[in-house]
Amino acid sequence: MADRTRAREQDVSGIDVNMGCPKEFSVKGGMGAALLTQVEKAQEILKTLVQGIKVPVTCKIRILPDLVETIQLCQSLAATGIAAITIHGRTRDERPQHSNHSDVIKDVAEVLDIPIIAKYVL
Repeated sequence: MADRTRAREQDVSGIDVNMGCPKEFSVKGGMGAALLTQVEKAQEILKTLVQGIKVPVTCKIRILPDLVETIQLCQSLAATGIAAITIHGRTRDERPQHSNHSDVIKDVAEVLDIPIIAKYVL
């Protein structure tokens, strides 16, 4: 893990990894929402952080088009030891004019043992 992350952990209460950004720059660079389809890479990033720093690690995702796949993704991420998952209630391709899928967030929260934070953009 980069020494810069360890050096900054004393300045923050936690680290949140944004795995939901749909911006083209992020996705083309393998960051943000690109990680939603690269579960092993996302897990490795989170495991490395959880094992390498003392502050809590969380991540933010967007929902997948399928509920079961969304739950499986969240279970895989939770298994890394993160403290919580924030779920943006829209898919990668949906924008603020689309409704939030509150039902999906609720369904995930009922299955996981870590806190699920709902992110709503109005």
